[in-house]
Amino acid sequence: MRDKRFESVMQSVSYMASRMLPDLTDDDQRIRASGLYADWTPGSYQVGDIRNAQNQTWECFQAHDTTTYPDIQPGESAWYTFWRPLHGKSVATARPWVAPQGAHDMYHAGECMVYTDGVTYRCLSDTVYTPEEYAQAWEVAE
Repeated sequence: MRDKRFESVMQSVSYMASRMLPDLTDDDQRIRASGLYADWTPGSYQVGDIRNAQNQTWECFQAHDTTTYPDIQPGESAWYTFWRPLHGKSVATARPWVAPQGAHDMYHAGECMVYTDGVTYRCLSDTVYTPEEYAQAWEVAE
C-alpha cells in the first residue's frame, strides 16, 4: 500500500503540468498539450487563460467574468469577442475551421485547419477567408 504522505502519480503529473503549461507560447504546442487544459466552465477569466470547448482549444484575449456577462459561452456570438481558437501547424494538430472575426484570430501562413468538407488545409497566406472564398490562400495538407 502506498504511503499517504506521497502524492499519487496523477497528482504529481497535474502539479508539474500546471507549472509547465504557462511556458508554452506557441499555438501548436498548446494544442499538443490540450488534454492538460481544463474544459471551459462559467467563471472569471484573464488574458492568456486556455480552455477546451466544442472540439477546440481556446485562448482568452479579453478578461471577463460570466457572472457579469452570462452570454459569453461557447457557441454564442459574444464568445468570439473574448476567446480565439488556437491554430495548429500540422495535420495532427489541425482543428475544425472557425470563421475568423478579425486580425486576432485570422489564419496565418503555415497553419492548418479541418474544413467543413472534412479535408485538412494548410494556409499559404494570411487570410480570414475559406478555401471556397479564396482558394489561393489554401492547399490540401498531406
